[in-house]
Amino acid sequence: MLKRIVQYGCMAVGLLSFYGCPDSWYERYDYEGKEPFDVYALYELFSARPEGTILVEDSLSVLQEDTLQRSNYFFIGQYAYYGERSVTELLDYVERGNTAFIAAYELPEDLASHLFGDECYYNIFYNDDRFPYFDLDTVTFQLNDGEDHYELVNVHRHKPVHRTMYYLNDALFCDEYLGNETLGLMDTLHVNYARLPWGEGNFYFLSSPIFLTNYYLVDGQKYQYAEATLSVLGEGPVYWDEFSRVPPSVARQRAPRNYSGGRNLLQGNETLSYVQEQPPLALAWYGLLLGGFLFILFRGKRRQRIIPIIKPRENSSKRFMDTISRLLFQKGHHAALAKQELGNLRHHLHDRFGVRWREGEPPPENLGELIGAPSEVMERALKEIRMVQNSKSVEEYALVRFYRAIEPLYTL
Repeated sequence: MLKRIVQYGCMAVGLLSFYGCPDSWYERYDYEGKEPFDVYALYELFSARPEGTILVEDSLSVLQEDTLQRSNYFFIGQYAYYGERSVTELLDYVERGNTAFIAAYELPEDLASHLFGDECYYNIFYNDDRFPYFDLDTVTFQLNDGEDHYELVNVHRHKPVHRTMYYLNDALFCDEYLGNETLGLMDTLHVNYARLPWGEGNFYFLSSPIFLTNYYLVDGQKYQYAEATLSVLGEGPVYWDEFSRVPPSVARQRAPRNYSGGRNLLQGNETLSYVQEQPPLALAWYGLLLGGFLFILFRGKRRQRIIPIIKPRENSSKRFMDTISRLLFQKGHHAALAKQELGNLRHHLHDRFGVRWREGEPPPENLGELIGAPSEVMERALKEIRMVQNSKSVEEYALVRFYRAIEPLYTL
């Protein structure tokens, strides 16, 4: 019976791994991919333009070799990586009067510091404050060139889900002489679309690249926002940049973890989502879970032994000290008790405050400053300490007065 249950369980795991996740909902931005968050539809639309599309896969040096009167540069992805040479080539390209459109979560530092100016860019200390983000499911966009509002919903497996949305800090636009212009807002407050002039051309930056993917372009009611934002592209071919895209593994490390456990644990966790979307990895994952469960259920139970209870050793030193002290007190050795308590006080002050006070020596003159005791408390304690040190015998009432005088020193 048990063997049959295990066989059925393995079959269910296999079917769930292969057929439970038919679509990949990871943001890959693959120009050849037809999954929801790929950009195959956008690439085909660009290629259908009369001027066509030029795929850039090796380096951006092709922009330096561009001899056309006007052309367009286009990048889409979670993050863009531009080396120093790529930034120079891109800036020179736009300066000649061409257009660059970048759709990503944020602009790389080397490029952003040029476009926004060092004073505006570096006055914002933390990078997360330059391109802040928040989570929401329904997003309302507004473009400056019209009164239309575009309401789009973040989805995962065709269901609304909270997703991290980036925008530009208003402080990046502090230099009015650069001519940087806000073109679009997100939720009427946050800038997510901007024009950044450079030379005779313009950079256009959109911090919401996901709304240019297949899922939104193939829907007859969702493509209007992409159409409106991309209308700034001018005549001439489009240089489609695949060279500068950050590999998916790096993008996953940089992307924020927008989940807090519970019901959102799977769909908000990039790693588990990616495993679920790959049938071989999903099969291995479920097989690992099933194997671990069977090991705990059978093998682990048989090998487990009872952990013996070990009682802690009893600390009898305090009881011994109490017995000796009580014996000395009963026999009237008050001076010995006082000197013993004085020794305990010296050890306490050394361990707590690092006071160097050897046996037989008078207390330090600045003892009150070393331990931070009030002057009245310290004066009364020093008086009783000197009495104990200079007396060979101590009466019972003097011993009680000595204890009461030094007791506050233990509570500092």
